[in-house]
Amino acid sequence: MTKQWLLEGFEEDTDYRRGKRTFQKIVQCFNNLQEQGIVTGASSMVTRNNIETVASDKFIDFLIEMGVFYLWYFLFIPVGKDPEMDLMPTPEQREYLRKRDAEIRKAKPIFIGDFWNDAPAVGGCIAGGRNYLHITSSGDVQPCVFVHYAVDNIKEKSLKEILTSGFFKAIRARQPYSHNFLTPCMIIDHPDVYREVIRICKPSPTHEGAETILTSLKDQIDEYGRQIRLIEDRVWEKEYSPVNR
Repeated sequence: MTKQWLLEGFEEDTDYRRGKRTFQKIVQCFNNLQEQGIVTGASSMVTRNNIETVASDKFIDFLIEMGVFYLWYFLFIPVGKDPEMDLMPTPEQREYLRKRDAEIRKAKPIFIGDFWNDAPAVGGCIAGGRNYLHITSSGDVQPCVFVHYAVDNIKEKSLKEILTSGFFKAIRARQPYSHNFLTPCMIIDHPDVYREVIRICKPSPTHEGAETILTSLKDQIDEYGRQIRLIEDRVWEKEYSPVNR
């Protein structure tokens, strides 16, 4: 049995985003689970403001002291109601986190999973039923937790039917979106792919504001994708290209 908790840093950062006293409640849960010998994990939503905190030795040591065995990093993606583009880590910060992942793994007794930077380990994007999908509390089946669109609902169709839907097949047909698995995401790394799939398949939004990343934030997302590809294409050729291994 395992339990996983979401932290955005220490008390100030976590409570600011998740609500007053959230941090103390999580710490209490850590203590209770540790007493019962239950394997514990944590997630961190990485933002432009907290990235140095959640990747710091101090934060990692705190988690280890709390009995945490694994930590997942998720980049803040500007989706949902009133998304804040300014919270999204910069391309430079994303590369910083990739390097910190390696340093932490060498120095600390904790498993680190990075939802974007570890994409080379799984061959790029795993959404759309390739290895992963997301089902909302209302039963809508999204190709990814950050893709706030769905065609089908698990209450109306079997998972087998949904996996063979035009929406999911269209996504899988385009994977990987690039030879560079350090830019695996169709939402922020290859937004032209995201817009194409939505245009062709015409899924329904599952959350208020789902269209924002395709409309008012379009230019900013396109620029982000351009910048991250410039950075990570150089890294890919230097560190991951078969010629340089």
